[in-house]
Amino acid sequence: MESVVVGGVRIAYERAGAGRPVVLAGGTGMPPVAWEFSGLRGALVAAGFEVVTYAARGVAPSDAPPAPYTMAQLTGDLAGLMDHLALRDAAVVGYSLGSFTAELLARTRPDLVGALVLMAGAGPLTGVVDAVLDAEAELIGLFGHLPPAFAALQTLLTTLPPAVLRDDAEQVAAWRELLGGQESVWAAPAGEAGQSAASSGWLRDPSRMAALAEVRAPALAVAFEHDLYFPPHTGRAAAAVLPRGEFAQVDGAAHGGLLTHPGETAEVLLRFLTAER
Repeated sequence: MESVVVGGVRIAYERAGAGRPVVLAGGTGMPPVAWEFSGLRGALVAAGFEVVTYAARGVAPSDAPPAPYTMAQLTGDLAGLMDHLALRDAAVVGYSLGSFTAELLARTRPDLVGALVLMAGAGPLTGVVDAVLDAEAELIGLFGHLPPAFAALQTLLTTLPPAVLRDDAEQVAAWRELLGGQESVWAAPAGEAGQSAASSGWLRDPSRMAALAEVRAPALAVAFEHDLYFPPHTGRAAAAVLPRGEFAQVDGAAHGGLLTHPGETAEVLLRFLTAER
């Protein structure tokens, strides 16, 4: 991966394909290779887009400055990267935490964002997410990071659909093995603590939902049917506030639908990104 220094923080990135640019902003602790693993990057390249993926501050191989982080800092990193690459009028696709980054970028740097996709990260704070934020803050306060076993369990329980968790022991075991190395995604423990703090500050901002009305780009809120964090009703609420908002649901998927339902997710995004407006 190449890298650029933005405000003293080294941000690693990669480009693939040619055409209209699409920037993919990942979720908490999400390495850029996850976009390739999901097949979404390849689907976008095949559809004629140039795709930019990057590691947000805290995620290896980017830098992990001391925590806490703010969404303004994470968004500034992305804006600096796009300025460095001379990207304008790009489609910006955010997943989970990356949705927060993409949303704030569309509000503060509208010159960079020609279209916006908020995937599994749009809408009001739910009781489940509020409880998760409290648990993460308490554990990070005690240990300086989330215990790996807790982080793996949290990801497992939210990534897979309920029927798979209940009935498919083989798939659950495979995901447990995959998640066993989850702590290695962080450049340093400060990255995990920093991103958690940024999420908490963003999600608990009482002015956040009303500010969606400032987004002028065409926007799509994507929700996964069984997402415990951002269920479909939150995505619909966000789309209703966005001036040019649309809503789409991926059936059968939980918060990790990007990885468990990659074909359906890619179909929803490509339909939006290739539509005449």
